[in-house]
Amino acid sequence: MAEQNEMEKIVTPMVEDICDNLCRFPKEASDPEAMEEICAECQMGKYVCLILNAYNATSQLQASAEVVRSELMQKGDWYKALVDSIEGHLLGIKRSATIDQVARELADRIVGIEQEELLSEAGSEAGREASAPVLMPAT
Repeated sequence: MAEQNEMEKIVTPMVEDICDNLCRFPKEASDPEAMEEICAECQMGKYVCLILNAYNATSQLQASAEVVRSELMQKGDWYKALVDSIEGHLLGIKRSATIDQVARELADRIVGIEQEELLSEAGSEAGREASAPVLMPAT
């Protein structure tokens, strides 16, 4: 059997407890084939998959961030420049900015998308599509 990750170690006993102790069908179904059909249609599997997929995506993102950090640390000046850029952004945040705006702008800055690029892209798209909104810097 494959080794379980941390989330699987949490979710497996939870599902077993729900199926063994809370589900009414094991008491109502008389034969194993009927139980197999009932279990196959149960939504629990769908929810467990959603939990595990979210955990795996988060783990992959964290691993990727660690790789990027390691690469930047090896190139000391690049790492310092990134940290300085993030610090500059955080110090320049307007009090009216929402957390979502701050996070989006910070993510754009980290990957190298500056506000001027976003504005020029929005302007060219607005020219193509009359109903398209023009992005404005957060104030």
